[in-house]
Amino acid sequence: MADPYEVILLAAGSARRFHHPEKLNKVLMPLADRPVFDYSFRLFNKDTDCRKIWFVVNAVNQPLIQDYLIDLYKEMPEKIQWVIGGRERQDSVARALAQMTRTDQGKIMIHDAARPFVTRDLLDALIQAGKASPAVTLGIPAKDSIKIVRDKRVVRSLFRPEVWHIQTPQLFDSIVLKQAVDQAEQEHFYGNEETELVERAGYPVKVISGSDDNFKLTTAFDYQMARMLKES
Repeated sequence: MADPYEVILLAAGSARRFHHPEKLNKVLMPLADRPVFDYSFRLFNKDTDCRKIWFVVNAVNQPLIQDYLIDLYKEMPEKIQWVIGGRERQDSVARALAQMTRTDQGKIMIHDAARPFVTRDLLDALIQAGKASPAVTLGIPAKDSIKIVRDKRVVRSLFRPEVWHIQTPQLFDSIVLKQAVDQAEQEHFYGNEETELVERAGYPVKVISGSDDNFKLTTAFDYQMARMLKES
């Protein structure tokens, strides 16, 4: 039997790179018959091992998301705990952790609501790997050569077989995640995502195979690709 967990579902991003003419948050864009955010939300909402969904939104979008949920589920799903996001992703995670009554036991999952193609199989693989590791993330090996570039000049080339693109969901021992986020806050350090903070705190992070389909909708091109996948 899988261990219970709570999920922090991140949907408060500003979508600066999405370039929607009406500045609409990408997680609210329609994808087939539902908004983008509902694909991952529905997966967590149906999972009996997911006890709470800490839904991180921005204050402007919250009423619209609430309207969508009422329309989709006919009532507000019981698992939802609302969190107003912070300035950066890390601030949003910290706010969600601050609202939790217990962060010294159990598991916490973090997922980008802008990744609508996460599957039950990926969740199961993550949860299984999390039984033996304090932190687990999905990832896929890089296909292209990766270089460190500053001022449009190559500083260093990375060894491609060791380079992975990291995805969400990510799964953590709650006490480990809380310690890592607190440490980063005290040191005024901002990471790209939460496993980076856990690494800095000295904990091992296991990487398991994700999926090419589990991409994040970051640009308008990503959205068009998502629409093609849903319509095919």
